[in-house]
Amino acid sequence: MDLKPFLRYWSLTFAVFVFYFFAMLVAAMDVFDELAEAARKRRAAAKGPVLDPNPLAGKNVAATLLPGPGQRLDAKREWVANLAKALVTRLGAEQRIRTVVLEDSKGHPLVHFSDGKRVETYRVDRTLVESAMTGDIAKVEEVRELLTRHVSADFLGMESIRPPRTTELARETVPKGGAAPAAQATPAASPAPAAPAAAAAAPSGEAQLSREERLAAARAKAEALKKAREQNPPR
Repeated sequence: MDLKPFLRYWSLTFAVFVFYFFAMLVAAMDVFDELAEAARKRRAAAKGPVLDPNPLAGKNVAATLLPGPGQRLDAKREWVANLAKALVTRLGAEQRIRTVVLEDSKGHPLVHFSDGKRVETYRVDRTLVESAMTGDIAKVEEVRELLTRHVSADFLGMESIRPPRTTELARETVPKGGAAPAAQATPAASPAPAAPAAAAAAPSGEAQLSREERLAAARAKAEALKKAREQNPPR
């Protein structure tokens, strides 16, 4: 009996079986990978966006000056921000200077300008901004001139046009009308007008005595008290 045809037949059958087995195995692995990827996407969508654990890595303070996601400006800050962006555009520096407007605890807008290397912050008085927002052209020009001179001095090298620096105390002591009050305008040197009032308040007999006479009487009284203590010491 010749076994060669028999072995040839079953060897070919076994080869075909092995081929189909590995083909099905590869297809099953592809399907498994697709299902696993779909499951990872569903889990990622359920968890939300993946946050960077260190978003400030490799950045300086000026490079991090950007509005936060979802940050919405109120009317006052938006007005100041539009004015700041317009003046930066007018100066031709809109490509390298970014602006962010925040607010301090007293409601004064804080305008931040950054070129990626440095940050400069300027506080604008809220009453000035509120007056400008109502349509006061003079106040609008005052705010625009203030910011323009600061930005030109700090970022464009025009130091000669920098506004004079003032302190918070100096700003609060300036009256609303712009002029110094009468109590500050007059020198606080001579209290002479108060002397007649003090003399009038004193008794008439003492008011007629001169200064030297009053001093002599006081010294005599002190000497008398001293002698009395020496003669009658306390026990």
